[in-house]
Amino acid sequence: MIDDDRPLFAQIAEKVEDSIINGTLPEMSRAPSTNELAHFYSINPATAAKGINLLVSKGVLEKRRGIGMFVTDGARALLINEHRTTFSDS
Repeated sequence: MIDDDRPLFAQIAEKVEDSIINGTLPEMSRAPSTNELAHFYSINPATAAKGINLLVSKGVLEKRRGIGMFVTDGARALLINEHRTTFSDS
C-alpha cells in the first residue's frame, strides 16, 4: 500500500487520483472523507486531509458544506491530461 519515500499525503492524493482515472470514483460522486481514508490506511486524519486538500487545490475535488467532498465534473480529463504532460516531460 503506502511504503515508498514520498510523503504520505502525496500518496493518498495519488490513490484518489488513480480511482478517478480508472473510474472507480466517477465524476460528481462523493469522495471518501478524511476520516474514512485515515481509517482505511491507518494514518493520521490530518495527513489524509492534507492529501485531500491537495486535490481540492487542483480542482479535482470540491467541498460541499455539510455534505462532504465530491469529484468535480471534468476531473478525470484534467488528471489524464496532467499525467500525459508529466509523462511527456520526463
